[in-house]
Amino acid sequence: METLIIVVIRLLVPLSIFRWPLWGALAALLADMLDIVFITLLPLGGVPQYHRFDKYPDMYYLTIELVVSQRRWSGWPQRICLGLYLWRLVGFALFEITGTREFLFFFPNVFESFFIFMAVWDRFGSTWYTLTRGRLAMWLGGLGALRLVQEYFLHWQRALDDVVAVDVIEDVTRASVAWLADWYGLVAGLLAAALVVAVAIGTVVVRRREVAAAGAEPGRKR
Repeated sequence: METLIIVVIRLLVPLSIFRWPLWGALAALLADMLDIVFITLLPLGGVPQYHRFDKYPDMYYLTIELVVSQRRWSGWPQRICLGLYLWRLVGFALFEITGTREFLFFFPNVFESFFIFMAVWDRFGSTWYTLTRGRLAMWLGGLGALRLVQEYFLHWQRALDDVVAVDVIEDVTRASVAWLADWYGLVAGLLAAALVVAVAIGTVVVRRREVAAAGAEPGRKR
């Protein structure tokens, strides 16, 4: 049952990538990051061989991102996406055949990072930031280096294998509250005041727009 719940979440969330490439990719990444939290919280028996299980939903949403990248972009970005996806696919296949997680370090998931970069560029920078070959190479090198570091700690050093996600969240929360100490009430009051001000400003803005829209209606008396 626990595996089924995780699978349903991991299958449905990435479908949003077709409609919203950037936000859908971020949502799929968030679902990937939080599934271990769900596994910890749901007392339904756990997920056996989590790392093997996790890679199948990963490749599923990476495949959706590949389809979107081939439809949405052209030229070098399109070819880079295809090449990075195939590289990760080879690593995934070797990992599944041998069970050796170190293969995932040699075949890092740079494709996902590059897809999100392209989605950000498409959404916010396509009108003013030209993607030359030099710039693509620069971004690809930086994203690849970051992914190599991540894969090294995750699959070579296995730094998070014994970490319980819920325990980490609880520890961070306790440390934050302890750090705030006497300032906790002040910070909470400021946040509450900021929320009230934000609601008030939003109400005024909405009201003015409604008045302006009503005044612009044909035949309405001024």
